[in-house]
Amino acid sequence: MKIFQNYFVITFALISGLTLFSCSKDRIEERDELNDYQSPNAYLDSKKQPEQDFLIDTNGTGPIVGNQGTLIWGSKNCLKLPNGDTIAFPFNVKLVELYTPKDMIYYRMPTVSSNRILETEGEIRLRAFKDGTELSLRPGCAYKVTMPNSIPQVDYMRVFYGFENSNIIDWTDDLGSLGVTQFENPIWGVDTIGYTAMIERLGWINCDRLAGTTSGATVTFTSEVDDLTNVAIFAYLPATKTVMQAYNQSLGILPNGTLTKIVAIAQDASGNLFSYYNELTINNSQSINITLSQISDSDLTAVLDGL
Repeated sequence: MKIFQNYFVITFALISGLTLFSCSKDRIEERDELNDYQSPNAYLDSKKQPEQDFLIDTNGTGPIVGNQGTLIWGSKNCLKLPNGDTIAFPFNVKLVELYTPKDMIYYRMPTVSSNRILETEGEIRLRAFKDGTELSLRPGCAYKVTMPNSIPQVDYMRVFYGFENSNIIDWTDDLGSLGVTQFENPIWGVDTIGYTAMIERLGWINCDRLAGTTSGATVTFTSEVDDLTNVAIFAYLPATKTVMQAYNQSLGILPNGTLTKIVAIAQDASGNLFSYYNELTINNSQSINITLSQISDSDLTAVLDGL
């Protein structure tokens, strides 16, 4: 009887061990078999606002008028080639207008300056070209820009300029840091159309002000079912109209108490769209576990329109 009992104990232990090993192996395999996605950048690019191209072949009183109401005044004499030479007619002015969080997300153009959120009223990219060569403004010369806005904030929105920082567009209102001597007032004035300022550097231009500090909450993203490597994750802060983008599954610093709308966008190898959406108030640093669901193009567009 004792021998039988020992045999039973040994057999039970072996079966239990094999069962535990099998369960453990299954869990490992589950972790290794997360839903895989490709970069959604091609999809986002297909939805971007087009770059408008204006051929300038004579002097005129202006302005150049963008599709969404941006107004631009400028002189040929303010433009120069990379070697400093003047240009002759004709030349081209190119414009991108981003006035909604949806368009900023499509363009992957968040409104964050050195990890501090910006309250924004819109951003544009203004460039000029002569026979395909990009031009710049002469020192002390400026282009006048008006951004449309029916209810502009009075006298505190500043001119921010975009510059590349580790392959990401960052923003600064300090032209000196970009090698440009500032002559014009960096504050956006208010008129009957919206905001107006004198622009002293071509490229990305933002109408905004610092709305965050270097302290606050950070948010990271994880998933038990989805590989987030190629998932584009954004946050929209309605109070300041701020768009943020997560890099390496982590957002920058958000002020505590901020209502935040999280949108994640992905695409599989077959071109199917997937998304995640959530609204929450950020009161402390946290990790958010997300699960993506398949979504149609029209429904995802509606989500972004509703931000």
